[in-house]
Amino acid sequence: MFTKKVRLGSGYNAKTLAIETRGRNQEKGIARCEYMWPKLFISLIAIFLFLNISGQVIAGEKKNLWITEKEASLPPMKHPKRENKNQDELKNQPFSVNKQSMTGPIIKIKKPDQDKLYKDLIDILIHFDKNPMGESVDMTTLRIIYLKMFGIDITDRILPYIKGTRIDANGIKFPEGEHEFEIRIKDKEGMASAQIFKINLN
Repeated sequence: MFTKKVRLGSGYNAKTLAIETRGRNQEKGIARCEYMWPKLFISLIAIFLFLNISGQVIAGEKKNLWITEKEASLPPMKHPKRENKNQDELKNQPFSVNKQSMTGPIIKIKKPDQDKLYKDLIDILIHFDKNPMGESVDMTTLRIIYLKMFGIDITDRILPYIKGTRIDANGIKFPEGEHEFEIRIKDKEGMASAQIFKINLN
């Protein structure tokens, strides 16, 4: 068995050899990092884009959902008589019949067709026109009540779809079954109108 001897010059000793060896190893480590960094950077970008897109899809699904399965499973709301009740008691209760005052805003339900049975996503288009005998429409007074149990106010869910003096929504998802809503709106003078409409899904 032979052992290779390394002759060290006067200015070359074991300490110098160790320093040079460590330097070469550091250079290899730097080179390895320089090689791996672009791949790591690309991977991080891919993960970020995936999470961002997933979040947008989930947010979009929630945005296009006006009522939940749990809310839809509640028993329907009865239409009570409104005589001799104060405004607090009637806050979330529907009018017993459609109510259009002589000067209140005119509610026009363009979509959906209340006589049609839908199977998929629904487009909703509702106009609120100024009554010729009244003042301009006050959209801040708009309220949409889902007629279940004691009445569920879903106005906040509708706000993103308000454009001027109309509700314009496309591709809204509803659970299967019959859904009844009451729309309430006033003009600048406080004259009110209300209308009930239904959506049916099979």
